[in-house]
Amino acid sequence: MPRFVDAAARRREIVEAVKRIVAADGLARVSLREVAAEAGLVVGSVRHYFETAEDLRVHAFGAVADDVVRRVEDAYGVVAQLCQLLPLDLDRAVDLCVFSAFRFAARTDESLLEVADSAHARIAAAVGRSVLAVLPGMEPHELVAEAERLLATAEGLSLHALVHGRWLDADLCIAVVQAQADTLGRLPIA
Repeated sequence: MPRFVDAAARRREIVEAVKRIVAADGLARVSLREVAAEAGLVVGSVRHYFETAEDLRVHAFGAVADDVVRRVEDAYGVVAQLCQLLPLDLDRAVDLCVFSAFRFAARTDESLLEVADSAHARIAAAVGRSVLAVLPGMEPHELVAEAERLLATAEGLSLHALVHGRWLDADLCIAVVQAQADTLGRLPIA
């Protein structure tokens, strides 16, 4: 009798294997064979869910992007949302490392572009709603500029912390985000 396999759980196992590979060695090592080996599966098992390495990468990026976006959307307030984009613990560090790698790859890999654009739009909308809660009278162009400024700060800080985490600790990251949030509505917007 064939063994029942929970397809959603198996896909998640495969995504976790992709995350471990990308966090350790980068996207270049993501292939059906490498992911199968990392997940403790045979290549045919991975092919059952993903025909090509491109299908696998797009799915894994979507899964990681959904996790990151969900954290931001579930957080209350600008500072809490921006902190979800910082590697303040191991889970966020791994997810943000992988998320960033895929986002950079989307610059040249059109198959990843839709996921990258959608994730950014959802994150920007969530942050924008929080900015609007603090400054309800903002004009739309000002709101977009403020949300993008805050996101650029958090995302740049995240990359900085991933690379220089030995001295850029969680307390300093949070202080930088708080300082940026404290300037909401005070900087001139052209």
